[in-house]
Amino acid sequence: MSNPKFFAVIFNVVILGQITFAQAVTGQHERFVSGVIETLDGERLAETTVHLTNVGNATTSETGEFALPLPSRLQPGDPMEISLGEEWFVVRPWEGQGFVPPGFTDKVHVRAARRGDPRLLADPKLVKQLVASVTSLLDSEPSLSTDPDQLLGEKSRLLGFSLDQARSAIEGWSRKVQEPYEKGLAALYARHYAEASSYISQSASVSDEEQVERYLALAYAEDRLGRYPEALVALTAARHVQPNNPRILNNLGVTLIDQGEYSEAEQVCQLALSTYERALGPEYPKVARELNNLAVVYDNLGRYAEAEPLYERAIPIAEKALGPSHYQVAAYFNNLATDYYRQGRYAEAEPLYKQALEIKEKALGPEHPDIAITLNNLAAVYDGLGRYAEAEVFYRQTLAIKEKTLGMEHPGVALTLNNLGYLYWEQGRYSEAVPFHKRALTITEKALGPTHPLVATYLSNLGTDYENEGRYAEAEPLYKRALEIKEKALGPEHPDLAICLSNLALVYQHEKRDAEAEPLYKRALEIDEKALGTEHPSFAGVLHNLAVLYSQEGKDAEAVRLLEQSLAINERALGPDHPNVAADLKALADALRRLGRTAEADADEERAATIRSKISEKNPKQ
Repeated sequence: MSNPKFFAVIFNVVILGQITFAQAVTGQHERFVSGVIETLDGERLAETTVHLTNVGNATTSETGEFALPLPSRLQPGDPMEISLGEEWFVVRPWEGQGFVPPGFTDKVHVRAARRGDPRLLADPKLVKQLVASVTSLLDSEPSLSTDPDQLLGEKSRLLGFSLDQARSAIEGWSRKVQEPYEKGLAALYARHYAEASSYISQSASVSDEEQVERYLALAYAEDRLGRYPEALVALTAARHVQPNNPRILNNLGVTLIDQGEYSEAEQVCQLALSTYERALGPEYPKVARELNNLAVVYDNLGRYAEAEPLYERAIPIAEKALGPSHYQVAAYFNNLATDYYRQGRYAEAEPLYKQALEIKEKALGPEHPDIAITLNNLAAVYDGLGRYAEAEVFYRQTLAIKEKTLGMEHPGVALTLNNLGYLYWEQGRYSEAVPFHKRALTITEKALGPTHPLVATYLSNLGTDYENEGRYAEAEPLYKRALEIKEKALGPEHPDLAICLSNLALVYQHEKRDAEAEPLYKRALEIDEKALGTEHPSFAGVLHNLAVLYSQEGKDAEAVRLLEQSLAINERALGPDHPNVAADLKALADALRRLGRTAEADADEERAATIRSKISEKNPKQ
């Protein structure tokens, strides 16, 4: 199963005002952030507590001024979040999300409004800010695809309004807007992504701040259309404007993950994480988001042992900040489960996926795209456990939700088509698998380009269909192309490469080209042993294939040794009634019989038949 796309969001309290970066002479140089808080009427806000996240609190003077010493760890350009307590909402900078100024005389104008003040929803500029803040958060994490209404509900509560009040204000604003960027934002909120992309691309902006917002909005529109290269262009342009803005770094890292550019994504995600940890503290919710993103990168690079502790650290941070029933917490459960899945730890993955599904269904409803993500992953666990009938039901549910919410040509749809095809392949239903794999490949090549790692996965799976139909001449070039793509994109030691090598070796094996097959199997074993360890089902799968090759060459004693090792691994990892266990037993029986060990062969063959009978009873459609 390929790692699904997720993203989640973090909400921040906001303020606006005039902030200066000052340096006092006290024997040593001491840096301060100081400013003035004003209301929407321009009046100074006196005797009010100002809070800077991970910096401290101050009380404004009679003239609305405040000053706080800046910790030495903070650098110019670091994020700085300002809030004023329960009564006030910061509208400039929007939600108080500012940055440490670059110099001692630089100032930021800060304004605040009382929560629930009708002017917040009556001013077109503020409604535009509200729409921009909702849409800019939609693609901030590879773990959730939250829709605008979900975010608007939380944003409206921060403002002191109901969801209906905020939605009504946005609808009124949307009908009146004329400027292309504003039309694009309105279309983006309405989920009209192609229209949003067209309008935003036509727009021009004045300030750096608005230019960044424009690029972020454009990137999200392109992402929703499955046009990840175009999203990457927009985010790269945003980074040229503000190179160290962690919000841009975050979204750029997510898009690089979507693009399969994992090495570059690692650098960007590490920079975003270190920036937020330094500026906002190690327990801040945005730190959890960045921990998750970096873990997703490691998962895609096959570095599962590095990913797992990052997820485990992110979950309690999110639970503490957002509550245990928040959809973002569900996203992290989902991703940790996927990490377990990729390590072959299916029994540990299943309850986490179920927990994530329960949270998401309560928070988002039964047909939300994020429900499809976890349904897909739970189906993959059942697939891995040989529970094919259950897996097909969940895959079919996933496909229906994705086609309805994402459209027929989205890469997310291709992922589920691929998984359904693979499920049919595992059951020997090869002719049914081919059209699913072909459609997945066509969609993904069009959306992501011919060298994306997912293209290689679908090429490989289509090749496997052909191979099992005896169409070896058609399978071989697909496997070779998949191998070339994976090696270039993921490096020579990624576990996905072992799969490609084993597949190509199997074609050579069918064609009696044993001398070409054996070194490929041995290289695959070396990769799996280093990346996954010798107890992983993938390692066992290569052992099995190499053993069958040895049997073909008359090396049955060597084949028995490898098959016994594979059998032991699969029994421990997958359980005694898994199809892989049955396959090992049947191959082992054949080899033992040729060695004259008839009684052992009969026992293994009988057990294999019993397992297959149980599987048939559980999966009557086979």
